[in-house]
Amino acid sequence: MNRFRSILLMFLGVVLGVIPLFAANIFMRDFVYKQGEQHLEQSAQRTLKHSEGLIQLAVDVFSALPHYQVLECGDELQSRFRAMVLRHTTLHDVGLVYNGEFMYCSSLKESTRFYPTSDVVIGSVPHLSYVAVNDGETGKNGVLVKWAISDAVSLGGFILVDAFNLEFMQNEFADLFRMTVSLTNSAQIAETSPESRLLKRAPFSLVKLDPAWTENLITYQQESDRYPITVSVGVPFQAVWDAFSGAMNVINGLGILIGALILIFFMRISLRKPGQYDSIEQGIKRKEFIPYYQPIIDIQNGRLAGCEVLVRWRKADGSIVSPGHFIDIAEASGLARPMTSLLMEKVAQDLSVSYSRHPHLKVAINLFNRHFDDLGIVSEIEQTFGNSGVRFNQLVFEITERQPLENLDRARAIIARMQKLGVRVALDDAGTGHGGFAYLQKLGMNIIKIDKLFVDAITSGCDSVPIVDSLRQMAKGMDMVVVAEGVETEEQLDYLRRTGIDEAQGYIFAPPLPARAYLELVGALGGDANQLDDQETPLIISPDSLVTMPKTQTA
Repeated sequence: MNRFRSILLMFLGVVLGVIPLFAANIFMRDFVYKQGEQHLEQSAQRTLKHSEGLIQLAVDVFSALPHYQVLECGDELQSRFRAMVLRHTTLHDVGLVYNGEFMYCSSLKESTRFYPTSDVVIGSVPHLSYVAVNDGETGKNGVLVKWAISDAVSLGGFILVDAFNLEFMQNEFADLFRMTVSLTNSAQIAETSPESRLLKRAPFSLVKLDPAWTENLITYQQESDRYPITVSVGVPFQAVWDAFSGAMNVINGLGILIGALILIFFMRISLRKPGQYDSIEQGIKRKEFIPYYQPIIDIQNGRLAGCEVLVRWRKADGSIVSPGHFIDIAEASGLARPMTSLLMEKVAQDLSVSYSRHPHLKVAINLFNRHFDDLGIVSEIEQTFGNSGVRFNQLVFEITERQPLENLDRARAIIARMQKLGVRVALDDAGTGHGGFAYLQKLGMNIIKIDKLFVDAITSGCDSVPIVDSLRQMAKGMDMVVVAEGVETEEQLDYLRRTGIDEAQGYIFAPPLPARAYLELVGALGGDANQLDDQETPLIISPDSLVTMPKTQTA
């Protein structure tokens, strides 16, 4: 009996000893796998952001040219192409492309023949296309980005493979990871792998593929929502496991088995930071998102026209976080909608008294694509501002082009209901996003806002800026108010005033201001036209200080 009891206790001891070890091994494998995936995700996102920046640079260069007509090749055009390449060194070549393969009038040489190594991919914007190519003269590979300006001729930007930096990887895995950047048709643009890196270091050596480099890989893939490119990255599981071998040594110590498991569990819980989605959601519940107000100036008469509401995250410790750190996640996750509701409530509170005294002032609030899924936004506007001192005709709602509207007919019906209240609607960042001029034609906008990207093209001594001039002419033809964003220099302000732009905002006038500073500004400048005729026009240089400058002459 005692012997049986001893055997049973020994058996139970073995079972109780093996189960925790087995559980610890499963736990560690899961932990290591997730850690590897997180590292790969971070690397893929950084690489994708860099790759998107390369393509965006080419698109920005195209946008600065008069792409609405076929350009004539000549010394002047070649000089402009050459200046663009010198300014943006990641672009290897810029020129005109005939029939998708023959580049002429380029920044580098008279002509170049490209040999496609993939099929052409059309992105979300029909006039932009992408194809992997080989430079027939130099033999260099890369991607050719084309902006069609006729059936046969396109603006082309050639980006070398070398410009795609594929070294965004943690040091622990820097020798064994592999990564590719491809078009969405699986055509490879750039790649790096252990064998390719060894060949680069020792080009004349014989590199033998180690099976450990390709076996049991942890992989991750990230696809761009802006351009037809995909980043794929992988690393051997064993490499990640080796990086965490120290933790396994602790767990395998039988004397501290249970304590080690509990410690690791609680360490994992305590060290795990809340996801940014959860943080934003909690910030909305705690009403930490507040409006800042950037003044909008009528540059034809120098008077205050109103403001645009820009969100800031004021955390519990008093720190202020700019929207660049959270707005993309809020927009993608749907949290931008309750965030906007919170902002509208705060705007109604902040401006109610002041705007009731100054009915000519406006306040512009940004909406997102999900606001146009149903009529809920119209009811929300009525409930929020219906009993406030801010009248409906003082409200401007801006539609951004960063995310496309899924149903333009539905969006038009919602906008019409908003306009029936007296609300005006503006197209924000015109010409930079998905909708383009189709939004202007179909959605019945009242205001068009010229993005800072195009305002930056205004330099000292320039006689014309095609994009700005085209937007102004089109808007005036549609009886729309034109507002320029991101104005920072006297040269930009002078050009915009001379060419008939109605209003402007930017740091030359004022940065985004907290409510108190903006209301002080309204108190100083918010009077009607008769009150302002004999006053000076303030130039704001900080949220807390005003410097008066003599009123400038209008164009």
